[in-house]
Parts: sequence; structure tokens; C-alpha cells
Amino acid sequence: MKRVVTVRVESLDEGLESFRRAWKSRRYQGEFVTFERLSDMARTLTPTRFELLRMLQAKGPLALRALARLLDRDVKSVHRDVKPLAELGLIESGERGLFVPYDEIRAEFTMRRKAA
Repeated sequence: MKRVVTVRVESLDEGLESFRRAWKSRRYQGEFVTFERLSDMARTLTPTRFELLRMLQAKGPLALRALARLLDRDVKSVHRDVKPLAELGLIESGERGLFVPYDEIRAEFTMRRKAA
């Protein structure tokens, strides 16, 4: 089975409603990383960090130094970018190095018109 994570923007109320629906259905709903504001998502998932995730998905597990070399970046800045991604669970560390545990990472946000 393919492992997919959806990174999304969802208000606290929307998140609670999603949780209620999932709880009632008693069915697997998928894996999610949720931000309350688009600005938080954009600040955390920068283009540089997306490139880092793409590289790890393409190459498989890599040591931090090897990843930095492939990205043509210094180790310290790569480490600084790995940390928040690891805290979100988008990167994990194993015996063979850093890796992305997902086959797909999806990002979504919805903009709704305010009710009249």
C-alpha cells in the first residue's frame, strides 16, 4: 500500500470536525500534517525545503553530509531545514540515514468566500 501524507491548512474548528467524522466512520482517513494558517505552512514548507524532500525521495536514505553535498549547500543550513521537517514527521532518520517515509506528499489549502 502506498503511503501518502496530506499537508493542509485547516482551522481548529475544521480540524475538530474532520476528527469527529473520522471517529464516527471508524475508517482509516489517511495521514495529515495540518497548519492553522497558510502563512505558517508557507513559512515551514519553503521551496528550499521542498527541494530537500524531493532529493530524499529521489535518492533514498542519505547521511546529512551526503544530502548537503547533493543539494550544494552547507551542512549547517541543511540541518536547520531538516529539523522542522523531522518534527512534522516528513523526514525520519534510520540506520541508513535521513529519509522521507512517504511515497507521496500532497499539499492543499482551500479558500472559501465569507458567508453573506
